Amino acid sequence: MPLDERHMLLKVAIVGTGHMGKIHLGKLHAFKGVRVAGIVDIDPLAEREAAEAGLHVYPDLAAACADPAADFFFICTPNEVHRPIALAGLAAGKHVITEKPAMLNTGEIEEVMAAAEAAGRKFIVHQNRRWDEDYLVMKALYEDKTLGDVTFIETRVDGSRGIPGDWRRDPNRGGGMVLDWGVHLVDRLLCMVPSPVLTVYGRLSYALGAPVEDGFTIYLTFANGVEALVACTTDNYAPRAKFHMTGTRGTATVDDWEMHGKIVRRVADVEPDAIPIVAGKGMTKTMAPRIVDYAQLAKVQDNVEVLPLPRIDSDIHDFYRNAIAAAEGVTEQAVSTASVARCMRVLEAARRSHETNSVVDLSAIDSYLEA
Repeated sequence: MPLDERHMLLKVAIVGTGHMGKIHLGKLHAFKGVRVAGIVDIDPLAEREAAEAGLHVYPDLAAACADPAADFFFICTPNEVHRPIALAGLAAGKHVITEKPAMLNTGEIEEVMAAAEAAGRKFIVHQNRRWDEDYLVMKALYEDKTLGDVTFIETRVDGSRGIPGDWRRDPNRGGGMVLDWGVHLVDRLLCMVPSPVLTVYGRLSYALGAPVEDGFTIYLTFANGVEALVACTTDNYAPRAKFHMTGTRGTATVDDWEMHGKIVRRVADVEPDAIPIVAGKGMTKTMAPRIVDYAQLAKVQDNVEVLPLPRIDSDIHDFYRNAIAAAEGVTEQAVSTASVARCMRVLEAARRSHETNSVVDLSAIDSYLEA
């Protein structure tokens, strides 16, 4: 029987109905066997809008905890209250899904993990960027060795609109780009590279004058020899490629959200001698390009091929399907809490590296985990 038809009584309480809460409400409505038990919000306007939409409005969190019909809590609140809401839900026998970042630090994550285990309930984090096509394509290229043995990965997001002018500017509420985009970019990288992290070096940016970081650069080294640069900017008017991956036989880039990019790959083992070119005010043979333009005709200079990026269909509804099935014990959850805690440890190491201006050694405590 299809998954959507087996869950006729599953009900979800949405805690926080701001932007992300409304998005999750819309996606949950796509499942025939899932119902919204009600919403919890502290904003009277949000409560009124929910009531006008025909949704049950709990008077407070305690009322939602006491509702035996609510199987799941879906937490879509600002970051600093994820922990107490999750603990309350688990204590009441609810499964818990929370928006990212799961919590403010590793200690909070481990506390909620322990509470979920003690309650026999699921604690699942909405790491939706694991379903992004750019990541899935680059992960496939890595695993298939399309570029040979990968040696370097750069993954980044660049924007020019600063930090959103709400709680994301407040350090006490979990604001800043490390917990906003770092939890996505580092999470995906750790899932892609099956190897322990050896070292972390991080620099945070405060260029825009906010009390939280407006960007970051994190450099990671892995035990299998891969090195990686993870970056985020919010003051960059000329975005760079979202992914740049280099291997022993080629390079691949994803240039933007629309999946423009390419693969340039060596097709033979013999390396022909390069043709020197005029570069600036001198000649270069070492940096001569693989592809040159003679009389406006693109010409492959030697033994490489240029390929389009493959495409991979993905469906973010698979996250919800998996969460439902995991709660029933049908399958393992796609986003393991151990992988979420591991990502937070790396992010905390990056922040510690910035504060001390030193490389943080994780070789004694990190190990590769299946996502």
